Amino acid sequence: MSAPAVPAACAVALKEWATVLTAMERGEQLVLIRKGGLIEPGTGFELVSPSFVFYPTFEHQAVNYLRPQYRHYFEDAATRRAPDGAVRLDLVGVAVSSVQSHDPAVIERLSAFHVYNDAFLSQRLKWQPDEPLMVVLVRAYRLRAPVQLPVPPHYAGCKSWVDLDAPVPLTDARPVLDDAVFERHVRELGTLLPLR
Repeated sequence: MSAPAVPAACAVALKEWATVLTAMERGEQLVLIRKGGLIEPGTGFELVSPSFVFYPTFEHQAVNYLRPQYRHYFEDAATRRAPDGAVRLDLVGVAVSSVQSHDPAVIERLSAFHVYNDAFLSQRLKWQPDEPLMVVLVRAYRLRAPVQLPVPPHYAGCKSWVDLDAPVPLTDARPVLDDAVFERHVRELGTLLPLR
């Protein structure tokens, strides 16, 4: 199962906790576990684009929702935070596959592929209980150099997706994990989830 190619540029951004993006940049988080933003009630999380720039967020991050060995990522992410009024983009994501689930056991089996603790997963399952969790296997790529953008008012808010005012060039993005390691993880995940 191979990921779609990284496009030459992208104007779609997906908001994610900066601590999670630190883990993704280190190859320690391969899945996103989402239900949608606070201003997206009733619709759940939708994968609106197969490739996207990751937009790091610092609001609503809760260190107590990370397993102890990953909690220092909060400080790591904070040291790279853009100044007020700007956002720093370092990573590109390409969705390889996804699956929806209401089953807590499925989420628990994924612990080797994310940094969240049981309290976070329980909280996610309880919020909007009629909506399924969306688990997305993502291949992460580092931009050749960070891109810093101003943050206009329409980027703000607890929403998953942001349409950027201009595309971010991605031509020199490099995968976080080499092909062999990533494919091994995909095979492992395939034994735990009905990936599509």
